Amino acid sequence: MKYKIVLIFLLMAALLTGNSIFSFDGMPIEYYGNDVYGMGMGETGSADLFRINPNFHNPSLAVSTNNVLFSTAASLGYMWYKDSSDNEFRDDGIYMPYFTIAIPIAKHRFAFSFNSIASGNIENAVDCPPSVSFGDTLQYSEINKLSTSLYKADMVYAYKSSIVNVGVSMNYYLGHRIRYWNLDFEDDDYTDAKYEIEKIYKNPGFTVGFSKKIGKVSLGASYSSHVKMEGAETYKYGHTPYADTLSDDFHFEVPAQISGGITWKFMEKYKTSVDGHYQMWQDTEDYDKNTLKLGLGFAYDPLSGYGSWYEKIPLRIGGYYRELPFEVNNEKIIEKALTFGTSIPLKSPNKKIEFAVTYTTRGDVDKHGISDESIMFSFGITGFDIFKKRYKRIEHREIPEEDEGR
Repeated sequence: MKYKIVLIFLLMAALLTGNSIFSFDGMPIEYYGNDVYGMGMGETGSADLFRINPNFHNPSLAVSTNNVLFSTAASLGYMWYKDSSDNEFRDDGIYMPYFTIAIPIAKHRFAFSFNSIASGNIENAVDCPPSVSFGDTLQYSEINKLSTSLYKADMVYAYKSSIVNVGVSMNYYLGHRIRYWNLDFEDDDYTDAKYEIEKIYKNPGFTVGFSKKIGKVSLGASYSSHVKMEGAETYKYGHTPYADTLSDDFHFEVPAQISGGITWKFMEKYKTSVDGHYQMWQDTEDYDKNTLKLGLGFAYDPLSGYGSWYEKIPLRIGGYYRELPFEVNNEKIIEKALTFGTSIPLKSPNKKIEFAVTYTTRGDVDKHGISDESIMFSFGITGFDIFKKRYKRIEHREIPEEDEGR
């Protein structure tokens, strides 16, 4: 049963991704490896060694696990799209940001993670009113769909050292971009038109990371390699020959990325974290400028068993600033977010349910002609050892026999 649960989460992670009105221009939604704890803390935590941290974007953080770790999450919520003509639309979505397993052996850590690291999905349908053309009255509907996703599977090794923790992961990227267009005429005398362009790509890469805890301060940094995604492009249409492979060239590049962070723990119950991610898009053929994401977060982690009930509730707040790698109307696109999070500890040590809320704005109607905003609710579980059998508390024992003399 436990292994079926793992398979279900992996399949869900491969099928669910995020939506944005900017999806026709690129992949606006990116995931940087944060667990739900970090999501509620301004999407920070790439250096946090003061907790069990399944953020394997920095592979050296696998040393924070001392038992077999299972961690995953689901994010769901609403998105609102706007354009310069005062049109508005509400969309909804759900996706699985990550799935991780870690196994400790002495000072060594072996882990696997599967992440949805970038996506952009949107569907646009327009019903055109009747119009007169060549003496006929035409009425039709036009549908545009886009599904774009990029995933990453990691095999992680980390070594716990008193000098500096070291981690390395072999990354395997796979993704797709499917563009669908359909023109549906109300009059059957006209032939409907439709096509679909599908791009499938994949290739390996690597990540190295370091981390170190010095007193009340924890530091971390990582580097991810530049990867050219290779694959095939297929053009499908509604008449024979129905499909045609256009090329076998690469279609997308993952930029080299440098990430770093610092976490400071103070007054026993409080933490603050700052994270930065620098992506070198200028070295790719897709975009011509490098981008930066900065996050800041604060956490209140109460000591277990102390204080009134309200003093035992962990709380986290934060926010981040991010620049997208592509432009619209020659104007850069800025993404900003505010976050909030909390946890529900369970009876067993280090097992908990995480909760986070993220409010995000992306773009500006005055500059780009479109914009979107979203509110996402994330739920995660951390610390569940799915491979460990329940301890058997009932043992065989002999029942004393009654003496014959009684």
